[in-house]
Amino acid sequence: MVIKELQPELLNDWLDFFENRAFADHDEWRGCYCTAFYYPKPEEYSSQRNRRKDYAIWLIETGRMCGYVAYENGKVVGWVNSNNKSKYPRLENIRDEKEKVLSIVCFLVEKENRGKGIAQKLLNRIIGDAKEKGYSIIEAYPKKGAKSEYGRWNGPFEMYMKSGFSEYEIGKDKVVRKYI
Repeated sequence: MVIKELQPELLNDWLDFFENRAFADHDEWRGCYCTAFYYPKPEEYSSQRNRRKDYAIWLIETGRMCGYVAYENGKVVGWVNSNNKSKYPRLENIRDEKEKVLSIVCFLVEKENRGKGIAQKLLNRIIGDAKEKGYSIIEAYPKKGAKSEYGRWNGPFEMYMKSGFSEYEIGKDKVVRKYI
């Protein structure tokens, strides 16, 4: 397995994953393109480009969407959306920190490869790169007690606990954090 940081030159591989494998077993989520945490859209994003796919392409081409893709046999089999917390408009209501925080908002692994440790490998890469990128806190938003694969789209709570994260409260919101 090869894990690469998302770059504009990987756009076609990323799109192939989202369009052909990411939601092959969950049609209702097809077409999300991992843009939910980037809403509301910034003003500079023109109104004629309002579809999620177009928005995702723009986010990647401009370096606004960050994360890692996992490749096996030359194709993407997994993805994690991870970025500076301040880059996610949807998280502005759960901010209390004065330090730079790296947020993890979504994991996707194609159905045939779930349960094989791909999400853990992606998380390990995030943890390994975080300090080098100037972060002292990694934060995530798993659903504690989620039973289904679909309820674990933020990553399994147990995976974070095994990786040294601990529960943290920001107002009424519960998150998990790892201090590095």
